Amino acid sequence: MPSAARALPAATRPPCAGLWDTPMVQVNGDVTVCCLDEHLENKIGNVNVTPLADLWTGEVIERWRRAHVEGRFADSGPYCTRCNWRSAGGLSPERVAAWRAGVSRA
Repeated sequence: MPSAARALPAATRPPCAGLWDTPMVQVNGDVTVCCLDEHLENKIGNVNVTPLADLWTGEVIERWRRAHVEGRFADSGPYCTRCNWRSAGGLSPERVAAWRAGVSRA
């Protein structure tokens, strides 16, 4: 598990691409947003109850995405403050801009 000491300050840390690219569906159907989240701290739901498409575009994940884009990692999933984000990579400035543009049209 990544240590808090390795987490970057918000000013130098990009949004985690995992929040956009890698839904992790467990055998029992639970969905988390992080490949390192073995204890499902960032669980957003279960595909046996809610379709993955609805979870992946739902209120919780969109709120966490906005927090990441704004550098408020403590306001996103509980695991995000302890993550080093490098496993999923950082979201590029171009993708951040595209996501913001899509959010503003919604």
